[in-house]
Amino acid sequence: PSQSAGTQWEPENRWGWSQSEVGFADSQPQPSTEHSIQVRLAGDKRKHNEGRAEVYYNNQWGTICDDDFSIHSANVFCRQLGYVEAVSWYPGSKYGKGEGPIWLDNLYCTGRESSIAQCTSNGWGVSDCKHTEDVSVLCSEKRIPGFRSEDPLLNQIEVSKGGAQVGEGRLEVLMNGEWGTICDDGWSLHSASVACRELGFGTAKEAILGARLGQGIGPIHLNEMDCTGFEKSITDCKFSKEIRSCTHEEDAGVRCNIPAMGFQTQIRLNGGRTPYEGQVQILHEHNGTLIWGSICGEGWDIMDAMVVCRQLNLGYASHAFQETWYWYGDTDADNVVVSGMKCSGTEMALSHCPHDAKVSCPKGGGRYAAGVSCTETAADLVLNAKEVEETSYLEDRPMNVLQCAMEENCLASSAVNTSVTHGIRRLFRFSSEIHNNGQADFRPKTGRHAWIWHECHRHYHSMEVFAHYDLLDSNWTQVAEGHKASFCLEDSNCIDGVQKQYECANFGEQGISVGCYDVYRHDIDCQWIDVTDLKQGDYIFRIIVNPNFEVAESDYSNNVMLCNVRYGSLRVWVYNCHIGKLGLYFSFFFILNNYGTCRDKLCISKIVLRSSRSGNKL
Repeated sequence: PSQSAGTQWEPENRWGWSQSEVGFADSQPQPSTEHSIQVRLAGDKRKHNEGRAEVYYNNQWGTICDDDFSIHSANVFCRQLGYVEAVSWYPGSKYGKGEGPIWLDNLYCTGRESSIAQCTSNGWGVSDCKHTEDVSVLCSEKRIPGFRSEDPLLNQIEVSKGGAQVGEGRLEVLMNGEWGTICDDGWSLHSASVACRELGFGTAKEAILGARLGQGIGPIHLNEMDCTGFEKSITDCKFSKEIRSCTHEEDAGVRCNIPAMGFQTQIRLNGGRTPYEGQVQILHEHNGTLIWGSICGEGWDIMDAMVVCRQLNLGYASHAFQETWYWYGDTDADNVVVSGMKCSGTEMALSHCPHDAKVSCPKGGGRYAAGVSCTETAADLVLNAKEVEETSYLEDRPMNVLQCAMEENCLASSAVNTSVTHGIRRLFRFSSEIHNNGQADFRPKTGRHAWIWHECHRHYHSMEVFAHYDLLDSNWTQVAEGHKASFCLEDSNCIDGVQKQYECANFGEQGISVGCYDVYRHDIDCQWIDVTDLKQGDYIFRIIVNPNFEVAESDYSNNVMLCNVRYGSLRVWVYNCHIGKLGLYFSFFFILNNYGTCRDKLCISKIVLRSSRSGNKL
């Protein structure tokens, strides 16, 4: 399949593209000055080390004509991809005809060049060939030791969502600016150990199969990983990019060995009914002696609780308690020794979190000390970006049918001055499709007895704010906003083999089951942003689900989606929608504004362990 156009990821800046400034050469054979040009193997092939030879030039992938091609040229091509040498080359489009331009014809290499760009040819794009003459190469399976592919197929790896502890999670790789997973076919402890070492951990404790740490979204980039266990990088292993038989139910994961850091001895839970809950108490030095003390409950939140559960190897945080009067613990530890905890949620221990330099806790400890409840599994909400792109439009709606929306604060503040009988509000409408890719159902924090009845729309709100919808300008200033109260959380649809459990009819139980998704259609009330006062132009569209972290999730970093929006006089264009990362909006905007330059380019640049529980390496 054709790739989308783009340029190579710079290792020092994962979020940007470094685009080459090159022009067309004249018709005389001459060496190119573009030494950093990219090449790839494409076409109908069975192995990763064979295929149609393609070159990326002038923002477009193209082929090489077989005229005057030789084993010397094939050697240069294979070495540029990180293979030791070429085994053979084939004329006549052996792996299928390519598309786009034929960039190089009468290519001549001595075999000593470090790049195809250093060889002579007729010049860029100067060719009398047809795609039936596309040349192909077969490279040796042996790779150059320590080679970092400029392709760059595997220079970025992450252990991503799903892992509760440090050093565990689902593996993801970055290709074409898009994170994707690895199929577990052939996934072994040897391959997992290579990934763990590349991520800075020890060897692998376990190679996890069958998406046990959650299913990914988007593409599955790699399959049939075959490592001996001694490679320095996943890039040195054999693999296949053929993934026809794989689904996200086969996403590979790892659990890495990590050094003993003694974090568990510095903290404890006291007074809970089970080992998974209780008042948080930490060791604190007082007059040269270590004693147990409590943490001020004021300002204590789910991000702080996440760190506690990780530090104690108890999984995910399900609740953060600011009062713990119902847990009778060790009263000797009631003294508050820390206040103002401000964890990001990715730290390995509470001692790594910012806090007040001087304890300030007016209510004191005891019943107002911080507490947590941990769980081994959690939900993981992820938006369907494509659904937003395909359902967006503008609607001019009379004010006289927007009174309920007005009562629920779904319109801009200027709506109070709009005539009810003759006024019009312009609405940017779209659908939201929210998937639960985690390991536990997403349930409202409050039970049915605490749901709020809204008479106007005659429905219950189980979460007062389930999603934020914002339009931002290029300076990241909010220029329009909307919000979605979860008047109904239900299983609108599920993947094959999963039964719906939750529905709103007849005051039913609300939630989103694992493997199911909830759809807020574009044609229901408040599923919009009021843009009546907005000037025409380019904006950033941001959606954040579960924005206040009211419900526990295994990964909060994928709760945000960002899009480019062009707002015109009669319509709105929404494009480049991607799952972003909370706290990384600026970096992500750079991707959105430049994503079009990397659409035809194979650009995976790193493998990373990106679990919200192991820290974001962004």
